[in-house]
Amino acid sequence: MVTPIQDAIDLVGYFSDVALGDPINVVLMLFGFLFVVVPSVAFGVLAAGGILDSILPDTLGRSPPQQGR
Repeated sequence: MVTPIQDAIDLVGYFSDVALGDPINVVLMLFGFLFVVVPSVAFGVLAAGGILDSILPDTLGRSPPQQGR
């Protein structure tokens, strides 16, 4: 049976066992974390900006143009 919550808890234990095995493992895990998380966050920000840009009107926050002058 699949238990995602228990698997996630076990995963933390597995990663800590690997990280505590050798000091270089900590460095390798941190670099791996950075190589995965930083691009994921950047993609998320760009995707959210694109979605918001398509939803929000272009004139948001601007005063209406003056006519008749």
